[in-house]
Amino acid sequence: MNNLVNSLEWFTDRIGKKIFRVKNICPCTICQMVIVHGLIISDKNHAQYLFDIQNELGIEYFEKD
Repeated sequence: MNNLVNSLEWFTDRIGKKIFRVKNICPCTICQMVIVHGLIISDKNHAQYLFDIQNELGIEYFEKD
């Protein structure tokens, strides 16, 4: 992807929608599942968590068209 840092608003605007994680070096099952299948942002707390993780770990999220 393009090293896009999404705003908290980007995450909250997608509550109830599926987003995906850009492939990274983490081989864990959870990361691999989110890369392939995506995840649905459940609520404001989940949006905040994803925003924080993005910034702390440099994980990129995107939505498919």
